[in-house]
Amino acid sequence: MAQKQRRRSRYRKRRRGRHPGIYKLISAVLILAAVVAACAVFFRVEQINVAGNSRYSDQEIIDVAGVKEGENLFAIQGARVSRNLQSRLPYVRTVSVRRGLPSTLTITVTESAVRAAVAQGESWWLMDEDGKLLEQTADLGANAPVTGITPLAPAVGTYLAAGEEEAQRVAWLKELLAALAEGGLADRLDRVDLTEDYRITFGLDGRFTVHISPALEKGMDYWLRRLPVYLEHDSVEKNPSQHYTVEIMDGSTVRFIPD
Repeated sequence: MAQKQRRRSRYRKRRRGRHPGIYKLISAVLILAAVVAACAVFFRVEQINVAGNSRYSDQEIIDVAGVKEGENLFAIQGARVSRNLQSRLPYVRTVSVRRGLPSTLTITVTESAVRAAVAQGESWWLMDEDGKLLEQTADLGANAPVTGITPLAPAVGTYLAAGEEEAQRVAWLKELLAALAEGGLADRLDRVDLTEDYRITFGLDGRFTVHISPALEKGMDYWLRRLPVYLEHDSVEKNPSQHYTVEIMDGSTVRFIPD
């Protein structure tokens, strides 16, 4: 009798030990369900913070983002918030969404700055360094005009495009604006001329006329990132009223020619 009970006991232990992974999986699923249920019940948005905005108000950012107090904090999709803001508010360049437990949502934006303007008839399309068209205006203001490109089907929030014969010029313009922004020269730009196919001409400070070849072996951005160092050289700065033509054409040197 005792032997028979021992055999039954060993049999029950073997049965329990046959599928340990199933029990672990069920336990994990139950724990996960409990966590999800807790998040749904307890983590509700009670405060929405907005940072980095100057052109748009906090409430405008919140309304366009499509988030509301009382929503589940973890159900809010950062990609959806970013898409809403960038598609409907053209000056919004980047968006990040951060959750602060237990109930705070922070939306941080960076806004585009106007870097240049392309003409269409009697009006101007303002654009940032990425080539994004920010708004149409009749007043150029102090913005840098671009010649040599006619925008194709421009619309707010889209990116500058042109016909096939000018497509390369659009690419050069974007490369130029991005490099100037990176080098801290974007705010000093006063004009861009893309009418010549072998060089780009642009002005800085109303004092420097720069000619640069788009075919440089190291690329335009390499030389444009170094241009501020040349502009701050003692021989240039000691004559602040002197105007210069700056040539970056051969990929070996930057030449300053007094006008």
